[in-house]
Amino acid sequence: MQITVRIQRENFDPGLEQKHLQGLNTGAIVTFTGAVRELSENESLIAMELEHYPGMTEKTIKRIILQAGERWPLQKVTVIHRVGKLLAGDNIVFTGVASQHRQAAFTASEFIMDHLKTEATDR
Repeated sequence: MQITVRIQRENFDPGLEQKHLQGLNTGAIVTFTGAVRELSENESLIAMELEHYPGMTEKTIKRIILQAGERWPLQKVTVIHRVGKLLAGDNIVFTGVASQHRQAAFTASEFIMDHLKTEATDR
């Protein structure tokens, strides 16, 4: 399994990232792009500042991906998470999973994103 993990301040292009996941034996690519959103109708978000622990964050994300790879037959996985000052509407996270079969790609993608939300932020 090919793994790409990037923590970065710069924006990313989800379409370009998806192209990097393509392969001759790839039958399914599932991607998720998360964006910074307004809090609610009555509250506004001007910006949010995200920090990370270099080395530790990447290690945790890679561990999550490896766990997914133990459960499902995956070919390539990319996770990008932005840090720094982000405004409403900005891309914040990208997950991309390539597999020969769609169910593995869908399920692994959901697993990775669910674990990113709960584990990558506090370890």
